[in-house]
Amino acid sequence: MSQRKLLRKVARQYRNRVRDCRLRAMVAKQEELATMTGISRSTINALENNRIFLSSPYALVIAEVLNCRLDDLYEKQEIKAAPRRAAEDRGD
Repeated sequence: MSQRKLLRKVARQYRNRVRDCRLRAMVAKQEELATMTGISRSTINALENNRIFLSSPYALVIAEVLNCRLDDLYEKQEIKAAPRRAAEDRGD
């Protein structure tokens, strides 16, 4: 499996919880977190809305600033696999 496919698979299985951790740490605004971490506010927004995958370097910085564990920043989702058709159903 290529690295790109593997990353896509992992990104679908995990969503980040940056917003939850930010609010728990009493950091009201994304802009405050951006200033504290050196990560742009637009990137913080994209992370919180799960438009981009929370990479390890960002996760380490955010966890340190928010005083939370790395495990707190990720949530595993249950992904329903598409049912596979049996060979006889396909006519093989």
